[in-house]
Amino acid sequence: MTIFEQILRDLLIQTNLVGRAVFLMRAPQVPAPELQAPYFVFFPVGPTPHFTHSGPLNQVTRLYQVSIFDTQQTRALAIADSLRQSLDHLQAWFEGVHIGACFFMTQTIGEEPETEMFHVFHEYEITFNGADLANATPSARPNRSNTRKETAA
Repeated sequence: MTIFEQILRDLLIQTNLVGRAVFLMRAPQVPAPELQAPYFVFFPVGPTPHFTHSGPLNQVTRLYQVSIFDTQQTRALAIADSLRQSLDHLQAWFEGVHIGACFFMTQTIGEEPETEMFHVFHEYEITFNGADLANATPSARPNRSNTRKETAA
């Protein structure tokens, strides 16, 4: 089963801002060869389900925090700006899932004194079709009809 976070990780890697150094929930602990600055850590903050009178929709809106870590303040801020330009207002099919909207919400900056890392927090609101996840595969687009047959009541 595919989870949307796997697809979001691939999307973040595709921005080519930090190579493949994109981690869900937490980065590997030091020392780890794959932990070289800069890198992203992302996680879901919370879902916002959509409902109609006929029941829930297959569309999910979820907030995600993406953290950019780097040893250089200016590079971290430049990566944050590039990430925002790549994701804000994104609408696309990606790995078989329709991302209907991706909105940049906020940015916060900080410094991690223990690790001497500069930290930029981004929050994005992403809307995607959750029903597509069951059949999501890399580079696959769902084969669905756009016509609807009416049934007699």
